[in-house]
Amino acid sequence: MAIELPVIDLSGERSMVSSLIVKACEEYGFFKVKNHGVSQDIITKMENESFSFFAKPFDEKQKAGLANSFGYGCKNIGFNGDMGEVEYLLFNTNLLSITERSKTISTDPTKFRQVLTPFILL
Repeated sequence: MAIELPVIDLSGERSMVSSLIVKACEEYGFFKVKNHGVSQDIITKMENESFSFFAKPFDEKQKAGLANSFGYGCKNIGFNGDMGEVEYLLFNTNLLSITERSKTISTDPTKFRQVLTPFILL
């Protein structure tokens, strides 16, 4: 049975949007957003960079560092860690940090920075 996730319009009044986000997190844990201001071109480029990163072998992904404010993370999910695992890549909004760490994330760090920078500068 498919669950219909809430869709939150970010162009709405700020306190209403905040309330909708809280409700969606409490009831579903996830939500979709629209009118977020990120162009489809940037989204597509970010997706492509993400697919490229997550296709790497585990050892290569670990070179991106621990995911504190920026880097690669992998966690077991489920009450006992028995539901599988989730991988994630956290991005910092500090352009200098991106420049330094992008070498460990992408085989083409310049391209990676060019893709990520417009997203951060929104």
